[in-house]
Amino acid sequence: MPVLLVLNPGSSSIKWATFSNSAESLIGNFAAIDHGQVALGKGIGVFEQLLSSTAGCDICAVIVRVVHGGSEFLQPIEVSYDNIGKLKALDSLAPLHNQVAMELIESWRQYDQSVRIFAAFDTQFFTELPEVAQTYGLPLDLIKQYQLRRYGFHGFAHQDMLRHWYAKNPHRQNFSLVTAQLGSGCSMTAIRDGKPVDTSMGFTPNEGLLMRTRSGDVDPGLLAWLQQQEGWSPEDTDKLLKQESGWRGLSGGVDNMAELFTSDHPQCHLAFELFRYRFQKTLGAYFAILGGLDGIVLSGGVAEHNPALCQELLLGLSHLGVELHAESANSNLPIELSSMTSKVQCWVVASDEAAMMLLAVQQHFPNEFSNQPVAD
Repeated sequence: MPVLLVLNPGSSSIKWATFSNSAESLIGNFAAIDHGQVALGKGIGVFEQLLSSTAGCDICAVIVRVVHGGSEFLQPIEVSYDNIGKLKALDSLAPLHNQVAMELIESWRQYDQSVRIFAAFDTQFFTELPEVAQTYGLPLDLIKQYQLRRYGFHGFAHQDMLRHWYAKNPHRQNFSLVTAQLGSGCSMTAIRDGKPVDTSMGFTPNEGLLMRTRSGDVDPGLLAWLQQQEGWSPEDTDKLLKQESGWRGLSGGVDNMAELFTSDHPQCHLAFELFRYRFQKTLGAYFAILGGLDGIVLSGGVAEHNPALCQELLLGLSHLGVELHAESANSNLPIELSSMTSKVQCWVVASDEAAMMLLAVQQHFPNEFSNQPVAD
């Protein structure tokens, strides 16, 4: 049975999922068959692991998540000799992710030239952000020359959290929603009536919240000062911001947010409190932008595996209309954290980025997969 393989490379692992055509599926007439995850690491043959994991599948097409589409790619594309060079040119914008995606694409092209490969871009969801939310306060000639703007990331995750909101509120047309993707990378998005109006990540995935190894917002003047004091090159500064900072850097080496959440160590406590502070600060800003709040949806590994941590992030927000259940949240996802009297619905959900990637490709290429057989 021919299947579609969807690959979602992150900064520390690659998630994969296979789909078959099914008339009963709610998403694009395709149903998930299997899924898994492969860790990235030195000396590990990632592509060989993927081949082993999907052995026995008749793969007819591969869809790869490319984090940064830049100003060139606003919709999914089929990878070809005509556009592969332009895809490679985007590596510098999100090197932790785009380079892995390109390695996967080129490995598949070399392994089996009969398999069609599609790239789906995580920035697509934010293509039509309001101009004021896109713009940096930089000279206009630089903005035009380099197509500088706030692109936003985690688009497929935020789109799926929006889908979960619609599932719980099928008749709501006018609403204000904040979605939060909390994992190794963290981002938040303000959504009005189904359209994103702001998001915390910007030109690169380093802007915004505190993340596992990424700093999030830092005074640019501080970076210029440190470069002068330490004699850092741009590459040195980039490595510090992306690989040596975040809650791991601030805590002294603790990777696991759940460990920070329960630790009594002063630096661990500070790292968690900064994570919580940045979350609430951004939430308050989005409340102001949206003019109110009807819902908050959280997802990602940090949120999905620790609903009690999510409750802690939302404590003390009654002035925003958030009231939480008194009891600890310990049921299966999706979990509603808000009380019956809360003005704001608060949910923890498991987002399905692979399904959103597949849907994006199908919507842009509506006739490409019509000949696949229906699953038994």
